[in-house]
Amino acid sequence: MKKWLMIAFGLMTLMIMTGCSSDEPKDVAAKSLQYLKDKKFDKYVDLLYYKEEVEGNKDLLKEKKEAMQELMQNKYNASVQQNGGITDFKFIDEEVKDSTAVVNMEVSYSSGKTQKHNVKLKKIPSGDWRIDPTGK
Repeated sequence: MKKWLMIAFGLMTLMIMTGCSSDEPKDVAAKSLQYLKDKKFDKYVDLLYYKEEVEGNKDLLKEKKEAMQELMQNKYNASVQQNGGITDFKFIDEEVKDSTAVVNMEVSYSSGKTQKHNVKLKKIPSGDWRIDPTGK
């Protein structure tokens, strides 16, 4: 009986800890750049804000994610590869206002070039942060 109580308590503690560990805007911005660096476009598009996710339209959401994945892969090949690919990135600062945030990052490329990027995010009803692809 004691074993079952200890197991149940451990599971409850784990569930509570994971439920309270939503990412901060800077964490989501860093993840997005890491996914681009690693060319994991499927993971990157999961971090984007879609109104269909908020509205619960799963079929249209799946279609949009697939289309966005292809678009991101083409965009990456057209723009980021010109600079030799992402080699590193670092957090500069963030500004959070209610359900929006702007995270300023510096991105380094293998060509030696560095650029500052503003990653704009929105909070969805679940409390998770998503990248706003419209940049608004």
